[in-house]
Amino acid sequence: MAARESIGGLKWYDSAVQRQLLAEDPDHILAALTVRQPNPAQLDRAAQLLASFEWTGAYGRQLPEPLRSMLIEHIRTHGTEPMKFRMRHGYHGAERSV
Repeated sequence: MAARESIGGLKWYDSAVQRQLLAEDPDHILAALTVRQPNPAQLDRAAQLLASFEWTGAYGRQLPEPLRSMLIEHIRTHGTEPMKFRMRHGYHGAERSV
């Protein structure tokens, strides 16, 4: 999974999945993440997708509750440094801390 790859960056297969998700209705994506508790791998992928330039350019950085709180908590406790960096810069609806 690209969010945890030590060499960083998206692989071609991650980019393909991201393009497919970006083609979906954003309300469906957000609903899928809140219907049941996502596992840590799904939260990693959500953090990556919802902080992508394509997502934030089209839909902004704000997320609805309870997804916002769930994702922020996941990043605080289990996030990678790139995830924490994006969160500190206001992604996912977090308050900017830099």
